[in-house]
Amino acid sequence: MSVFSVESKNKFDIFSKDFWVKIIIMTIAIWIVSFTGLVTSHDGPHYLLLAALIISLLNAFLRPILSFISLPLVVSTFGIFMLVINAIIILLTSALLGEHFIISGFGNAFFFSIIVTILTSIMNLPRKIKKVQNHMFNNEGQDNHIHQSRNENTNQDTNSTTSNRFDENPFNDNPQDKNYTDYEDVN
Repeated sequence: MSVFSVESKNKFDIFSKDFWVKIIIMTIAIWIVSFTGLVTSHDGPHYLLLAALIISLLNAFLRPILSFISLPLVVSTFGIFMLVINAIIILLTSALLGEHFIISGFGNAFFFSIIVTILTSIMNLPRKIKKVQNHMFNNEGQDNHIHQSRNENTNQDTNSTTSNRFDENPFNDNPQDKNYTDYEDVN
């Protein structure tokens, strides 16, 4: 499936509504963190939106490579080294945007990434809950439909003139109760 496909279920499909909602949420989180002084951006909200877009794209394409290269460190630190990878991505974003998005130092990038991650997780929580509810109710509705059609098939089978001994009671081996047929050897 193409990356440019509108119907794609890809996590990083730039034409999907879900992708842009995540970008907007990250932009709001970056804007909130900008009041702490960890980041400097005086040129307007469109650079915060651009920063969120660059961070998302770097997370999509560069983060897996950095994670693979640093896999021994990630495993030995029980995943805490991923915070360092996040800080590196923030510093790269700052370098790409220059004076429009300034983060001074690794420490600021480290704390910036932690705070933005927490804020985006909190802001994404209602969407995630809604997705889980939709998934649960859609699957439950499909399961009920399947069980209903199975029940209809069972009712049709029991109403027919020739019945199987397994229709009502699978443990009934009495030949007088149903049309009992032993399996014959083909030899």
